[in-house]
Amino acid sequence: MSLGFGILGFLNYAPMSGYDLVKAFESSLQFFWHAQSSHIYLELKKLEKKGYISGETLIQSDRPNKKIFSITETGKREFLSWLAEGAGEEATHFKSAFLMKVFFGGNMTPAQSADMLRRFQADCEAYLGSMGSAPESIEKYGHNKERCQTIYWQFTVDFGYAFIKTCIEWAGRCIRKLESIEGENRKEDEV
Repeated sequence: MSLGFGILGFLNYAPMSGYDLVKAFESSLQFFWHAQSSHIYLELKKLEKKGYISGETLIQSDRPNKKIFSITETGKREFLSWLAEGAGEEATHFKSAFLMKVFFGGNMTPAQSADMLRRFQADCEAYLGSMGSAPESIEKYGHNKERCQTIYWQFTVDFGYAFIKTCIEWAGRCIRKLESIEGENRKEDEV
């Protein structure tokens, strides 16, 4: 239910519509927690059914009506309890289909594996460039929050920068090793 706790966390700051939550995820949590809008809306229904949030329909004359969600006291207790649990093993265990492909990369030629890693490296570099909007997002969503709250948002941005930079450097090291292997293979073929 981690997505649910993310939603509760945002609603703990202020009531929001589903659309507002989608935008909040996209502009702040996306580099470590990707959530599709359909998943957010599905989770909102589950949270409302559990009594963790309540929704109120806002009637609009110039636009379609929208539902504004607020965290309930029960939801706030669940959220704060989840925060207090600590990281557990989930902090060091994550799934990555890409790393599984790297692990089994020995079934391809070194050149093919190097190409896969170059694409990964290029994607990471592009993502690093897109992270430049993070300070704007912190300012936008944190304008009425205390600095002691927004500093934690900055911690996750700092982690994101460090993580992506590490991925770029790691991919570069792997590519150089594969290019070295490819060069050795060419020399052997020439003999």
